[in-house]
Amino acid sequence: MISGREELFQLIEEGRRGSNIGLTIGSPKLETYMDGFLPGTSYLIGAQSGVGKSTYMLWALVYQPLIQFLNGENVERDPHWIMFNLEMTRSQIYAKLLSMYIFDQYGEQIRFKEMFSRGKDTMLSDEHYSLIQECGHFIGVLDERIVCYDGSLTEEKYVKTMDKELKRFGYWDNGVYVPNNPKQIIGVVIDHMSLVKASAGRQKKDEMDAISRASVVLRNTTKIVSPIHVAQFNRSSGSDERLKQSLQEPTSNDFKDSGSLYEDSQVVLALHSPQKLKQTTYKKYDIKTLEQSFLAVFLLKSRFGTSDILVPMGFYGDCSHYAELPKPDEIFDYEKYKYPDWLLDQSLRSSDNIKKEDTCIKNPSKFVL
Repeated sequence: MISGREELFQLIEEGRRGSNIGLTIGSPKLETYMDGFLPGTSYLIGAQSGVGKSTYMLWALVYQPLIQFLNGENVERDPHWIMFNLEMTRSQIYAKLLSMYIFDQYGEQIRFKEMFSRGKDTMLSDEHYSLIQECGHFIGVLDERIVCYDGSLTEEKYVKTMDKELKRFGYWDNGVYVPNNPKQIIGVVIDHMSLVKASAGRQKKDEMDAISRASVVLRNTTKIVSPIHVAQFNRSSGSDERLKQSLQEPTSNDFKDSGSLYEDSQVVLALHSPQKLKQTTYKKYDIKTLEQSFLAVFLLKSRFGTSDILVPMGFYGDCSHYAELPKPDEIFDYEKYKYPDWLLDQSLRSSDNIKKEDTCIKNPSKFVL
């Protein structure tokens, strides 16, 4: 067993070699404070119902890291994902990831509904079907790197499944897990926690707490597992009384019904949709025009740096994309930011016009733009 001193300097030396730099999550501002997507780190994403927390999880903690890896960056991370998809089916997950990829590669938007031809007015066109066929390699990558488990989930099923899956990436030696690649990252998604099934003699809250504790053990013992939990806010988070007090923004209390879920997580992100709460302005942004295309992403907690950070984002559901928005006084045409076409302008995407201090808001509950 190595000493505390040896362990400390081992981590310091690994950091100097760049080993503690995470994979991208698609938001440079958030990455500044949460260090990207790293192994051995617990993530929690929360929001009210219907805000898009599952889609954001897929975009930030699956699609963005995967694309960076496929582009030849941080290849030593060799990312894989184990998904306990309690809400979406595997086909729905693939469809959302494929929609992201098609927009990036071809600039085309294929809605989830269109991809499956749901409804006579949303039949998949021949052109879009051809694009999907051209993405066979990407779909093959998803098959290679994502394993999905649907159906009910208890602590017992979670522990047994993870024990089986972890044998693909290492082995146990007298209770110590030895990864084949110590730099690898294995994202373990539970989407979402309120859908876990209570086992005999337990309340659902107790089952959620037990799974959360098991995730911490896996995180700490393997060093390569990064739990990613998606949770719905408490019902009180959108209550009329709370809205009357102008307490619309998310806080740590919105997770309290989940027991230890918030405390066990090292990085906590919360999504807020002003349009869903019928707000017409928010931090001087014109929500009346942007409508559902505006989303506020809060970094509520980071054990590795600054927290209480707000990043205003554009959300484009037809292609499942998110993008940091400019400061409100720099937006002269709000209609432009209702749609994702502005992302296709490479000069805008690569320019340095949008700086960290422009869009990153510290202490959001007290901040006035």
